[in-house]
Amino acid sequence: MKTEILHQKLSRYLDGHSMPAEISQVQSWLSIVDKSELQLSEEEKMIIENEILDEIKAQTDYPALFPKSKPWWQKITALF
Repeated sequence: MKTEILHQKLSRYLDGHSMPAEISQVQSWLSIVDKSELQLSEEEKMIIENEILDEIKAQTDYPALFPKSKPWWQKITALF
C-alpha cells in the first residue's frame, strides 16, 4: 500500500469520517503493532498522556463534563 493512501485512511479515521471497513482495517493495523518496541519511560508516558488529555479538552466540552471543584469556603457559604 502506498504511503499516501495510508495517510489518507488514517486522516479520515482520526477525523471520524472513515467507512466501517476502513475503521476495521486501521484498528487491525493498530492491534498488530509490536508493543515490546515501545520503550517509553514513565515520564514520556505522562507527557503523551497529558498531550492527549489536552487535545481532548480542546476538542470537546470537557469542562462541562468535569467541572472544577469549588473551594471549601464557597461550599460552606452555599449552605447558608
